[in-house]
Amino acid sequence: MKDIRRFSAFPQQARELIDEEKIKKILAGEMKELNDYAKELGNFFAEGREREALSTSQVRNVLDEIQKMPEREFDENQLQLLRPKLAYIAGRHRGKVKKFQELLDQAIQLTNKDNFRNFKYFVEAIVAYHRYYGGK
Repeated sequence: MKDIRRFSAFPQQARELIDEEKIKKILAGEMKELNDYAKELGNFFAEGREREALSTSQVRNVLDEIQKMPEREFDENQLQLLRPKLAYIAGRHRGKVKKFQELLDQAIQLTNKDNFRNFKYFVEAIVAYHRYYGGK
């Protein structure tokens, strides 16, 4: 019974997780907001049963794709093509992968050549806190 209550609370918590205003502040360069929000997200994505939690390899693969994108030669098409890749990953896995996909999809839609560096910092921070909080 305890697990059912905890699982039923997950959708509400997950819905409240994605905050467009925080994402906009982060992309505008507010590093304190980036740190606080990435810490919250890293903890959320790391916790839960093994089937629910996001794996380190899943988040690292996304980060690797983003880090391959050169900042000086920003290519919006390359960034936009990450969205279907994230959707594919979310479709193959269960648990919090879908929330991760929704979060990054929202951030990608708000990202441009002027704030791409902050987007990269944000994803790097989520990955770092995910690992810190025990992501496997």
